[in-house]
Amino acid sequence: MRDWAGRNLDLVGLGALLAVVLVAYQRLDPTLLEPATVTILSAQFLPLILAAVAQTIVMLTGGIDLSLGAVLALGMAVFAVTAPDSTGGVLAAMALALVVTMLAGAANGALVAFAGLPPIIVTLAASFLWGGVTLIVLPQPGGHVPAGLVRAYNQGWYGLALPAVAVLLALGLWKLVKTTRFGLALYAVGGNEHGAFASGIDTRRTKILGYALAGLFTGLAGIGLAIQTGSGDPTIGAPYTLNSIAVAVLGGISFFGGVGRMRGTLLGALLLGLLTNLLLFTGISTFYQMILQGVVLVVAVAIKTLATRERVA
Repeated sequence: MRDWAGRNLDLVGLGALLAVVLVAYQRLDPTLLEPATVTILSAQFLPLILAAVAQTIVMLTGGIDLSLGAVLALGMAVFAVTAPDSTGGVLAAMALALVVTMLAGAANGALVAFAGLPPIIVTLAASFLWGGVTLIVLPQPGGHVPAGLVRAYNQGWYGLALPAVAVLLALGLWKLVKTTRFGLALYAVGGNEHGAFASGIDTRRTKILGYALAGLFTGLAGIGLAIQTGSGDPTIGAPYTLNSIAVAVLGGISFFGGVGRMRGTLLGALLLGLLTNLLLFTGISTFYQMILQGVVLVVAVAIKTLATRERVA
């Protein structure tokens, strides 16, 4: 047990921080663990969790995606303007939105892989591109999401928290991908690109597929946000770019690629989401909320650094 804690000191520290926040949250909201509250919170956190999963995949390849918020809004807009009231039509709209966001992600990956430019530059430029496309698809907030779907998502479906189920399915999908040759290649390319190439891995193809996979999770986040709010908004995605990076860093994902676990990202998303709600409950000024969120981020990064030094020593 001690050895396990030593090897996972970053996750243990993050879990301890999350426990403290949960205890404080429980004191302010005694219904925290009731099914209705779990449904509401999971509906609220789903877009951030899925966006952070997408950012984590990109960071594992050694990159970073500053266009994530724009692609999320694009997926949200495509879904909101094409979703009819029929079940088949909603599924078709979801599929169309996911195809669009995966293509956007693949395009980002191709630019990173073939242009040889830093991902931060490529995805910053792409954020303007996809932001413009989103405004063409949906010039102003609006669109349509079936009322029954919005109700089932936000209030539960026969007692089932659909957002929580969606998160579990998404994490299960990542678990499967991680065990494949492609999943191992993602870590290898991020950890040592030249070494991965020398061992026979098609590094360009791996990057393109990695960004496309991130586009899939980003699209799911956009669809979830559309269903949560009942409409689309072409400018709503911006905060998710930096928040997804913050969550990934909180979860122990390395900026240099090849290091990190999705369970850390999940803990980071829960911590940031609960902390934001907790600060809203207390009525603290937005300025102090930003300061406290920054402090938590710094503490988490410090724990990660200490854990890394312990392992190296």
